[in-house]
Formats: sequence, structure tokens, C-alpha cells
Amino acid sequence: MTPIHVVTDSSARFLDPTTANHPLLTLASVTVRFPDQVIEDQPNLSLQDHRSLFAANPGQALADPPTVQQLERVFSELQQHTDQIISIHTSAGINSAYQNAMRASESFRGRSNIQIIDSTTLSAGLGILVTDALRAVDRGDTLDEVVRLVRGLIPRLYAVFFLDDLIYLERNGLVSKSQAILGNMMGVLPFLTVEHGQLITMEKVRNRPRAQEKLIEFVTEFSAIKHLVLLHSAPEPDEEVRLVAERLQALYPDTAIGFINYGPAAATYIGLNGMGAVVMETEEEPT
Repeated sequence: MTPIHVVTDSSARFLDPTTANHPLLTLASVTVRFPDQVIEDQPNLSLQDHRSLFAANPGQALADPPTVQQLERVFSELQQHTDQIISIHTSAGINSAYQNAMRASESFRGRSNIQIIDSTTLSAGLGILVTDALRAVDRGDTLDEVVRLVRGLIPRLYAVFFLDDLIYLERNGLVSKSQAILGNMMGVLPFLTVEHGQLITMEKVRNRPRAQEKLIEFVTEFSAIKHLVLLHSAPEPDEEVRLVAERLQALYPDTAIGFINYGPAAATYIGLNGMGAVVMETEEEPT
């Protein structure tokens, strides 16, 4: 039996940086497009290295998912080694990676078993799903079992973010230009969540301390947590992130809190100074 290979977007972020080099993982290229330059996002690429590009082109960067042609090449190359592929992508409500993978897989029908999954999340959330898929592959699960596992994890995965510049929401069609201008003048910080695979604005707050409180309140809605990750824009967690982590650790002393520097692709949605949390609930015990 040929080994199962996992494909995902290069914008995925992993708690363990070595996951990106797993021999059974292939990263499909996500690029970030500026008016006069294009960069390729990678799981270990620091946002810090490209802050000047974002600052020089405020609100103009766009994240482009892997194209149908790119994914066809990925599947074709993998077909030389395997006929079993699970392809897990950024939410279809955020970009077209999932739809492109579906189209790319059509030409391999009957030759390879390619299972395409809409993660309904992005960045670190996508990384959590891919990591658990790879663990299942490593322990010898069948393709059907890996697919079932990942699909079962998705409803337990949640993500929230806040950002301090509404121009990123305007660029992605989440607010109007006038709302973005007025919100920035008033110092509004939007609080976003990923719901049914789409980024939506839950509410708006007036300062970062209140945004931190909202993030903590969101996390505390969960009684038992399997994974808890805080996303930050700096290369290392700053004082704000560590303060939130300390408060959450006191509430969930048995849960390890991870820290991830979100990348350029995520920055096209949440800007240069955003913060977020990704939570995976613990599976309920059968009664």
C-alpha cells in the first residue's frame, strides 16, 4: 500500500516548526501580492521581515491561494509516489484554495484517491488540523480514517482575532470604505471570529485592553480545551500577549498554551498589529 500524503496551503502555521518539513507533507504555494512585488508565504516566514512592504502599501496586500494549475502539478508529482492524498485547505469562505483543489483533483479521478477538505479556518487553525492528520498517517491510519478524524475535528475548532486598522477589513469587503475611515478616526478595534468558515465582525471595542478582555471572555466559554494557541504579529510574544496567556493559564492550568507568529497571508486580513486565539475543544466523553 502506498503512503498517504498530506497537502495544505503554505500559509498554515504550526506549533512545531519542524512539521513543515514532514516527508509526507506538501505545501501548495500561497502568495501575497503587493502593487509592485509578490512574496510567497511559508509556515516559518516571519511577518517582521515584510512589515515594510505592508507599511509602504497600506491595505493593498492581497493573499492569493494556490491556483488550479499549481495544485494539478502538486497532485501530478505526488502521483509518482502515492495514489492516496488528503488535501486540507484554508476555509472556502475566505479564499478559493478549496474550490481550486476540487477542480484540480477532477483530472485524477479513477487514478488516485484524492480527498479534499475545507478546513473552515486559516493560519494556526489549519496547522492544527494538518498536524493531527500527519500524526494519524504516522500511526498507520487508513485514508478513510484520517479523513474521518479531520472532519470530526473541524466542528471543535474556533478562532477569534482583533485588529487595529479597519483598512484591512475594507480591502476584504467586510466593511465599507467610509466605515473604515470613520472607525480608524474613532480608534475602533474590530473583534472578528471565523463562523461557518467566514470572517465576520462580532463587535467593535474602543481600546486594546477591552479587546484583550473580549478575547479572554471568548476562550473562557469552553469548559475543556485540547489546543489553545495565541497568535501575535511580533517575532516573539510581547507583553500584551504574555499578559493574556498568564490570565488564561490561571483559568486552564492543565492546558498548554502555544504561541504562533502569524504570517503575511493572515496579515492581509488582520493587519500588522492584530492578535488572535485558536481553540480546539476537548472531545466530549461518550455517555
